Amino acid sequence: MILIAIEAHYEAYHLTVLSGPLLGGAYVLIKPWFVRRSERWHRLITFVPMFLYVVLLGGVAVLAVGALPNDPVVTGVTLIGLWSFHLFTGAPEPTSFAYERLAGRLTWAAAFQVFAMICGTVGVFFCLTRGLPVPERFEPVVVGTSLGAMVGLGTALLKVFVRVRKLGTQLTRDARRMVRCLDRLSRGAVAERQQLREAAEDAWDALDLTLRSKVETGFHISGTFVIPAEDRRALESLVAEAIASPGTPPHREAAVRLDMLRAACRDKIDTVA
Repeated sequence: MILIAIEAHYEAYHLTVLSGPLLGGAYVLIKPWFVRRSERWHRLITFVPMFLYVVLLGGVAVLAVGALPNDPVVTGVTLIGLWSFHLFTGAPEPTSFAYERLAGRLTWAAAFQVFAMICGTVGVFFCLTRGLPVPERFEPVVVGTSLGAMVGLGTALLKVFVRVRKLGTQLTRDARRMVRCLDRLSRGAVAERQQLREAAEDAWDALDLTLRSKVETGFHISGTFVIPAEDRRALESLVAEAIASPGTPPHREAAVRLDMLRAACRDKIDTVA
């Protein structure tokens, strides 16, 4: 038995040592093919983790519902587990094409949040009503509480979409103000340059706060940023260069990215939300 264990350990060690060069070789072979693909291919390939995440959540939810007739408690615990999993891990955000994907990002972030909230609420309902012995005289109370929980869930789901519309509206305002400040800075007189720079810096501070907000939730432990942190830092550097050197290529590039932010939020604008 000891010899078998040593031999198995030796084989596992060799597999571990060989896996590094094999993965490296596969990367070297695949990278040129990947680089030569079109932008459409790049966007499709980099979205694969998100697709797998959707399949994972959907598959587990279907299996949980399938266990409902035989064991409602298992269904409830599984649904609560889905909610917890999404709460603490979140969806795998595609970091590439951040501006091009922003419109979809605002939609799927809210959709995932709604799905997780429904799973968590329904899971708690099954665990409490089917898993605990409830005397018959308390059944009206349980039914009333359940109906109240469903109404509360509907209100919470509505607030998620209201938050997304408010965020889209605020992002559009801040991006438009930033573009106007940069344009005024590039066309302004030299004597007004310092005042216009300060106004542009204030405009960026407001936009930066919006970009640091989460799309679907106000909690820092969970949620999706408007754009990935790397893209936000890159935009910050670009805007700083545009403020320091108005009318230069950084200014034009920053204006293009800010216009892309505005365009992505076009369908999410609601000034009365």
